[in-house]
Amino acid sequence: MPFYFCDIHSHHTVKRKLRCTLIALSTILTLHVYAQDSATKIVDAAYHRAEAMLFTRPDSAFVMTQEALRRAQDQGYTEGTAYGHSLVGEIFYRQGFYEEALNHLLKAETLYESSRNTEALARNLNQLGLVYYTIRQPELALEKHNRALKLYEASKNLKGMADTYGSLGRLSEKKQQYPEALDFQHKALSYYEHANDVRGTSIILENIGSIYEDLNQNDTARYYFLRSLSLNELTRDSLSMIVNLNNLADVHRKKGENEPAIRFSTKALNLALRLNDKYQVTSAYKDLGKVYNQAGLYKEAYANLEKGRILYEEIYGEETRRQLGLLQTFFELERKNGEISALESDRQLNSVIKISLVSGIVLVLLLAAAIISRQRLKIRQDKELIELKESQLELKESQQKLMHVELENAHLHEHQLQHALESRSKSLAAHTLHIISKNKMMDDIKAKLQEALQEDFKDQRKKITNLIKLIDHNFVQDKDWDDFRHIFGQVHQNFFDQLQKLSSEITAADTRLAALIRLNLPSKDISTILGISPDSLRISRYRLRKKLRLNQGDSLSNFILSL
Repeated sequence: MPFYFCDIHSHHTVKRKLRCTLIALSTILTLHVYAQDSATKIVDAAYHRAEAMLFTRPDSAFVMTQEALRRAQDQGYTEGTAYGHSLVGEIFYRQGFYEEALNHLLKAETLYESSRNTEALARNLNQLGLVYYTIRQPELALEKHNRALKLYEASKNLKGMADTYGSLGRLSEKKQQYPEALDFQHKALSYYEHANDVRGTSIILENIGSIYEDLNQNDTARYYFLRSLSLNELTRDSLSMIVNLNNLADVHRKKGENEPAIRFSTKALNLALRLNDKYQVTSAYKDLGKVYNQAGLYKEAYANLEKGRILYEEIYGEETRRQLGLLQTFFELERKNGEISALESDRQLNSVIKISLVSGIVLVLLLAAAIISRQRLKIRQDKELIELKESQLELKESQQKLMHVELENAHLHEHQLQHALESRSKSLAAHTLHIISKNKMMDDIKAKLQEALQEDFKDQRKKITNLIKLIDHNFVQDKDWDDFRHIFGQVHQNFFDQLQKLSSEITAADTRLAALIRLNLPSKDISTILGISPDSLRISRYRLRKKLRLNQGDSLSNFILSL
């Protein structure tokens, strides 16, 4: 980049001096643009590295994204700030923290709207629709997807339109509106094929097959699954091939064709083992257990189901540890950001004090010089005035130091409260997992004892019956619930009081159910903890809805999560 030098003190004409000034301003502006461009590239590169770790190391991806987001905000880089919020929202969504995900995705939506980046806005809207779909708010999900579709249609983005139609089809399938779901999926298929997107085409073919499987049209479902499998084999997409193989096995099992079902499930299992994909390995073991059970091979069925159960518990434990790790990282970042803000405030305060001191001293010196030169008789009076001002400055310094100490004490108290909250949250999670494990074990023992009841030994039957009653009593009287209620009340203060205020008919069983729903646990885990069947759990949820006087269509889970 060329640099120009001008001697503005030599005998130049006015025109030449003006030219030199313009050259200098142009050089400064160019340097500023280069520096700004370099800073945005650093932010974008950090986001790219975070995306690469999104699935394998979500905690590291979160830290890197938060740091890049902070840089983008400091630089006034609106696009980078919006993308940072969108990426943080995706990380939280994949780890099951839906409230935090919505918070960041909504911030990204506002920024994208202000910058008029319609492509990024449409992509963010589809992500918001996915979150609303997951937390069972289909109307909000539909609104976001429809907005995204209009933006993609305006820009004639075929792939974006295909993505959105696929999401709308999934939403209709969830609502069991199968004709509408098929219509959306076929539109998505058409746009993917026009865009020559092989991966997108294979996903939509898989979606269409799943809809026909729900409709018990297994031959048609098999046709679409095979088409999807052939495309994934062409692109060597092994993970998608596993899904295809498992679905083909399900179709054959439902048709009573055990041999091809076993063959497809075995292929899926071997491929999942080779890729070390624990989720798909678990699914393959489960499918093999079902088909072996249908074929009357109960020993093989039990062996596969047991392997799947063990692996599922391992996955569940890993996910829990990963979620706790991300929460810990999030709280540590919040604490550090608070410390940084406090330090910046202190630095600004010190600058103000220094400027005030310097200004005061200069003012005093100027006044003293003027008074000495004009009125020597007033020197003593002026000295007294200076001493008074210095005393005032010292008093101000003392006050500022006192304020600084109080601020540090407040920060220390906040840190102690944050640490206590983290400890109680970890304790609550550990206690919940303990109850799940214990009740699961008791339920397995109960099931085995009930099987033994089929034998014709009267004494054995009587003892086993008493033991089952004891186990059932243990489910109800377990002291762990008291400990759980105590820890839960520390983390979610006033929750039980608010629940009792809503209805005087709330029982202890209703309180337990509401607490577990507040933890956002799956229905399967809730039924396991309470020691009841899924059908009984549905009845309990219905009774709780009536006691809380919820309108038809209102979500019980969302209502309790809002307390």
